[in-house]
Amino acid sequence: MVQFDPLLAGYFSICLLLTAFFAGAGVVLLSISRPRVRTLLNEERSGAPALAELRNDPVRLQITVLTGTLLASFAASTFAMPLLLPVFGGPGSLLATAATVLLVLVLGLLVPILVAARYPDGFALLAAGPVLALSRVISPVRRVFDRLSRTNGTPDANGEPAVTEDEIREWIDVGKKVGTIEQDEQVLLYNVLDFGETTAREVMTPRMDVAMVEDTASAESTLTLFHETGFSRLPVYHERVDNLVGVLNIKDVLATVVTRTTDVPVTDLAYDPYFVPETKKIDDLLRELQVRKITMAIVMDEYGGFVGIVTIEDILEALVGDIMDEFDEDEPSVQPASEGVYLVDASVWVDDLNERVGAGLPTGAGYETVGGLVIDRLGHIPHPGETIVLQGSGVSLVVMQMRGKRIVRVKLILPLAEPRENG
Repeated sequence: MVQFDPLLAGYFSICLLLTAFFAGAGVVLLSISRPRVRTLLNEERSGAPALAELRNDPVRLQITVLTGTLLASFAASTFAMPLLLPVFGGPGSLLATAATVLLVLVLGLLVPILVAARYPDGFALLAAGPVLALSRVISPVRRVFDRLSRTNGTPDANGEPAVTEDEIREWIDVGKKVGTIEQDEQVLLYNVLDFGETTAREVMTPRMDVAMVEDTASAESTLTLFHETGFSRLPVYHERVDNLVGVLNIKDVLATVVTRTTDVPVTDLAYDPYFVPETKKIDDLLRELQVRKITMAIVMDEYGGFVGIVTIEDILEALVGDIMDEFDEDEPSVQPASEGVYLVDASVWVDDLNERVGAGLPTGAGYETVGGLVIDRLGHIPHPGETIVLQGSGVSLVVMQMRGKRIVRVKLILPLAEPRENG
């Protein structure tokens, strides 16, 4: 008759429970995010301070959980063998070993991991205190491990960012899929992430679209230009448009009209321009404009040539999209005309057009916009009606509107799929 040892069974049960505890704790404590830990702290949940302390040191947490799991499972296996050997008899040692492994694997590892994954917050808060206490007990072991890691050149896990930008983007996508984040909010959050990498060239108003006033202009003619354009500030140039000498505010011009001092030179009314390189990041530019208490910057290329202007409104539009006022014409930059045919603003970037309509237009170092692509392929300033056909793709670009030497609008014609012949 097989003798049952209740004391041995009790030891085995305790060790099996400890194995289950550390296995489940390892899953939830290592997977819970830092933002979730902060939320639990703000809610003043019991166990949250211990949880926060553990999450601040991932290496310490990993060593503690691994140590607890290994010690408990080893002890459980040690007590299980004397219990099971009498059941299977002397020749059944192999069966006893298999039964021990099965018990520890199922009841000590798989089941607690599934339970912990189903109730992550509760299990994490419950396990944080005991795990933290064990980590302090085995801290000498951890110090030895740290010294060995530094000796072997192992990188410090604490030097890595807690949350990467790619992870934030994944959270945003998940929030959009489950309905927590709306489409507009998703776009805004993406714009915020891209804000620090956007340059002045990407948001500026190109030189050809900038209304300017010459320094010899009268106050009356300048005021007329302000009225026609609807702008509140205009760059001032001397003889050549590349030679910018100031920025004029409509308030200063109006003041000369009211006080009947219109004979004052425009240069006396303008304030000094603020020049920035086209590669300047717009987050830095926004801070500088705020510090200088100005709203416009003049963008220069690497050769010192004037290429455009950037206003605070342009920078904000990089975050929230187009900001329309009473002087803006609400005309889409890409407008469908018929199947496979689009009317396109020539200032639209080639990459943006490819993404929006799948045009497959080639990109090159010599141009960025659709108008630049047309001029690059033609080799001269075009006239309305001139057409280019891109080899390989069969896409046609027709110049629809010119303003001086600048292309304003282009018709994009995509090749239609040829119908299959029956047969």
